[in-house]
Amino acid sequence: MIVGISNDSYPEKRTIIVDNNVEYINFKTKNVYYYINLLNMKVLKKRKNFLFKPLSIQDKGNVDIFHLFNEVAQTDRKWVATFETELPRVLPQKSGDKSDNFPELDRLAPLLAADNCLALIALSGAAYKMESKLFLRTPELAKAILAKTVVMHPPQKLTLAHREARDPSQPIHFVFIGNEFYRKGGGEVVRAFSELVEENLINPEQLKVTLIGDLEKKHNYAHGHYQDDPLFASYTESVIARHGWIEHVGFMPNDRVLKLLQQADVGLLPTWAETYGFSVLEMQSCGCPVITTNVRALPEINPEQAGWQVINSLNDDLDYSVKSIQERNYVRMQTIEQLKAIILSIFAAPEQINQKANAAIARIRNEHDILAYQQQLQMLYNR
Repeated sequence: MIVGISNDSYPEKRTIIVDNNVEYINFKTKNVYYYINLLNMKVLKKRKNFLFKPLSIQDKGNVDIFHLFNEVAQTDRKWVATFETELPRVLPQKSGDKSDNFPELDRLAPLLAADNCLALIALSGAAYKMESKLFLRTPELAKAILAKTVVMHPPQKLTLAHREARDPSQPIHFVFIGNEFYRKGGGEVVRAFSELVEENLINPEQLKVTLIGDLEKKHNYAHGHYQDDPLFASYTESVIARHGWIEHVGFMPNDRVLKLLQQADVGLLPTWAETYGFSVLEMQSCGCPVITTNVRALPEINPEQAGWQVINSLNDDLDYSVKSIQERNYVRMQTIEQLKAIILSIFAAPEQINQKANAAIARIRNEHDILAYQQQLQMLYNR
C-alpha cells in the first residue's frame, strides 16, 4: 500500500509512519497550503492553515490514500486524519472568541463528512470529547462526523520487559524531561524538591534529581496574558545552581534519555498544558513510572496503578484555566503542594516505585502495541 503524507516530522513518525510494509510518499512541498502558509506566516503575519491540497492531479501520484496529522484534505482521493485536539483545526482569532471561527469551521466541516474521508482518528478520549463539542450547532453534521471518528492511542515500542526491584541503598532518582522547561512544570518541580529539603522533610543524600530542558524557554502559552515575572525563572535557576543533588542538562539525545530512564526511578511531567504526552509513554516503556498533572489525555495514559497524578480543576477543554495572576498562582501552589505530598509518599513507601514501574510496562504492552495499531490502521485504510 502507498500512503501519502504531508510531513514526516515527529507527530507523523509517532502516529502514521509506523509500518515497514507501507510505502510513504511525503507531499510536504507538493501541498498548496505549504506555500500559502509560508506567505501568510512570514510575510502577512496571518494564522497557519491546517489544510492539505495536492498542487495538481499529477502530484497525487499512485497513492492509495492520504493520511494527515491535524489537517483536513481538499482532494477527491481517499483520506484519513489523526488529530490531537480537534478537526478542522482553526487557530483562535485575536479576539479570543471561539464563535469568530464558526464561518471557517462551517466551510470546512463538509470535507470531514464527505464519503472520501474514511476516518478521523482521535489521539485520545480527550480529543474525541473536544471534537464532539465542535459541531453542537449542527447536530446532523456532528452525527456524520462522529460516526467515522475513532480513538486510537499511538503505539510505543517497549524498551524494557521487566523492571527489577531498586537498590534501597541508592538515592531515589527523579527525572524531568521538557524542552519547554517552564511550560512542562520544571519551575514547580524545582520548588517542590527544594522546599522539602529546606524543611528537612527529605534527606538530600537520599535524593537525586535530573532536569533535562531549555531554561531559556520561559514563555508558557498556558499562562496567556499572565506570564511569570522574570524573578520566577531567576530564582529557579539559582536553586538549581546551589544544590548538588540537582543536575541540569539543556539537551540530551533520545538514545541517552532512554538509557537514563531505564536507570532512574520516577519520571516527572507536572505540565501546565499538553496535547498528548508522548514522553510519558517513553518513560513508561522504560519502567519509569511518572508523576503528571491531569490535563487533556494524561489521566488516560497515566492511571493511578501505573503512576501518580497532580489533580487540579479543569475547564471544558480539559485544560487549566489561567485568567488572572491570582488564578495562575493558585494552580501553581496546588501543584507544588501535591508534588510534595506525592514525593513524600514515595520516600515513605519506595516499594511502590517497582509496583508502578511494572504496571506501566504492562499498560504499554497491552494498550500501545505496534502490531495492533498497524492492523487498526489497515482496517481504516481499506474501508
